[in-house]
Formats: sequence, C-alpha cells, structure tokens
Amino acid sequence: MGASTSVADSPLISFLHGEFERAKSENTKVPTRSHGKNGLYFHQIQQLQPPRDFPLDLRHIGTLWKLDSNHDGFVSFEELLAFAEFCNDLQRTDGDLDLAQKLKANCVMEMWESISEERSQDAFADWVICLVTQGEPHKTFAISSEALPKAEYDSERGQPVRFLHHDAVMTLYELMTPYQIATHIDQQSFLDLLQQIAEVMSLQPLTEQELDDWVPVEVVHSWVKRFIAAQANLFKELGLNT
Repeated sequence: MGASTSVADSPLISFLHGEFERAKSENTKVPTRSHGKNGLYFHQIQQLQPPRDFPLDLRHIGTLWKLDSNHDGFVSFEELLAFAEFCNDLQRTDGDLDLAQKLKANCVMEMWESISEERSQDAFADWVICLVTQGEPHKTFAISSEALPKAEYDSERGQPVRFLHHDAVMTLYELMTPYQIATHIDQQSFLDLLQQIAEVMSLQPLTEQELDDWVPVEVVHSWVKRFIAAQANLFKELGLNT
C-alpha cells in the first residue's frame, strides 16, 4: 500500500472509495437483486484493483477469508479498509521482498486458526456457500417419497430441501481454480457429481428435469467441508498447526 501512516489518514482512502464504488457498479455475474446493497459480492470483489501494482490475489481463498472479516460472503467498505490497513502494516513491517507470498501466508495462517476444529469447518462451509451464492436466495423444493419436486413445501408431498442454483455451483468451481480443479474435473462433470451425490442421499431425483439446474445446499456444504478438512489435515501433516 505504501502509506507511511494509516490508510484512513492517507490519500489512499480516496483511492479505496473510488475502487469500492467502481467495483460495486460492476454487474458481471451478480444477481440483479443484489445491486442495491452497499457492499461487494465475489465477482465484484474480483474487479478491485490494488494501488500501484500491489501484489494482491483476490482469488486466493485465504485472502478472501481475511478480507470478509465477518464471513457473511459480502464485503463492506469498512472491511475493505480494515484489510487495506492490514496490508499496509505488513508492507511497512516486512518490506516489498516476497510481499505477495508473505501476504498469502499470513492470511492462510489466520484462516488455519479458524478451521482447525470440525465445528469451525462447518462455519467455513457456511461462509463459502454465502460467498458463491452472492446474495441469491436458496430455493426450496419438496422432495417426496415418490421423488416428485415442488417449488413450495407441502407437508403432504415430502420434505423441504434447500437448493443452490447452477450459477452458484459454477462460482464454487471458479473459487476452486487455484487448487487446479480443472485438471481433475470439468464444470459440467462437477455439477453432475454433486447431483449424483444428492441422489444417493435421497435429496434429488435425477429423473426430474425441474431440478437439472439445482444442487441441494446440504450436498455443497458437505463437499466444501470435506475439502477444507483435507486442507486442515495437510497443515497438520506439515507441522504448520503449531
């Protein structure tokens, strides 16, 4: 960042305000109903440009975790400013050498402290779902014993199951890009895999075309939790949990 004092007391505050408003005006892949809120969703966050080529990777999941400090999947200007202060303090303390890697390392270590226990991994999965849905509400279908979906829950027809839209699943796939997900599975196969898991769990009959673009929230939550649990285990194996 390069401010000799706090970002809030430097000319950088005007830059941040401008970037925040510019990114907020970006409509790319963000639900229309979200545009009136005073903050940024995932695809708007990606539009932010750091000052003077500051080495910031906004697709890095640890960085996003740090940036979205209250973990609601939505970044306010106050959160952006707090993150800028964090970056500025790190740059003043450690200098520019390997700053990009140091920034990621600091964010990852802070994230690690939050995901080392199973209960906190549930909270992490909740955050990822908030992040990828970008303000789009879940849709509830009633899944009956006869595997008939309905848009509204009917206690006589089946259990209510909350679903995420295809767009949110594709955003999750995009979020996993730094982990080389594309070398293992393509987007359509990823969607198919989650839906097949849902069918095994009796949450989604694949014969119902009405559900072709939907995946149960429970399935996505479980997948994300297993992913972050694997990351936590890797930290333990590398001795990074001390």
